[in-house]
Order: sequence, then structure tokens, then C-alpha cells
Amino acid sequence: MKKATLLAISCATLAIAACNRNQDQLNENDINAAQSLDDLSNDAANVASEAQALENQAAQLNQEATDLDNATGAQTPADENIQGM
Repeated sequence: MKKATLLAISCATLAIAACNRNQDQLNENDINAAQSLDDLSNDAANVASEAQALENQAAQLNQEATDLDNATGAQTPADENIQGM
């Protein structure tokens, strides 16, 4: 009877220890997942910031191109030759 009780207690102790170890692994996985989500969120914010900067740069370049298309300057002999063609 004592051996059976000792065996039951040993099995229960091992089962509880195994459950706690699994819980620790789950907690560590939760922490890693949260850190991964934070990293992805930061990456997304950086990409959005870069996209906004590129959009602003494209708008500025378009404006400069429009200004150049509408620019007028002094006539040169070369310009007269081009217009005569």
C-alpha cells in the first residue's frame, strides 16, 4: 500500500512539474509573440513614414517639372532655329 501511495504521489508530482514547464513555455511564447507584433508595428510605422516622404518628394518633383514646362526665358538664336523647323 505504501508503494502504491508513493507511486501515485510521484506520478502526480511529475505531472504537475510537467504542466508548470509547459506553462512557462507558453508564457515565453506569448512574450515572443508580443515582441514580434511590436516589431511589426514599428516596421509598419516606418514604412508609412517613408511612403509619406516619397509621396511628398514626388509631388515636389511634379511641381518642378510643371514649372519647367511653363518656363519662359530669353530667346536665343538656337531657339529661333528650333521654331523655324
